[in-house]
Amino acid sequence: MEKDSRRKQELERRKSKRINILHLSLPVEIKINNSQQVIPGILLDISLNNVGLLTFREVKPDTILNLSLSLHNIKTGLIKAKVIWVKEMQKTYRLGIKFIEISDEDKKQIFEFIESRLKEDF
Repeated sequence: MEKDSRRKQELERRKSKRINILHLSLPVEIKINNSQQVIPGILLDISLNNVGLLTFREVKPDTILNLSLSLHNIKTGLIKAKVIWVKEMQKTYRLGIKFIEISDEDKKQIFEFIESRLKEDF
């Protein structure tokens, strides 16, 4: 019961809609700071301000990343983001990431993607 209550509080704190898109298996290109090394990831969920990612390499909380998202017919530019939390899950890592620098155009594309996915679910 307490777990359900905490989950409800988390949902109420969110400022924008979040959709689960693991079933779409959308790839993400992740670069740590200004490194040229690309870490592959899979997008798990997305909102206007945050993403949940799955990677096969541990990335520490507070790490600054540059990401590029491919959302079907949408390809964002580089988005600067910060790792908020990390959870290890059977040799993979679930990352909670917050956008810290994103263009207005990329934010608009993400909003339209979320809205279109929400309409498809109903």
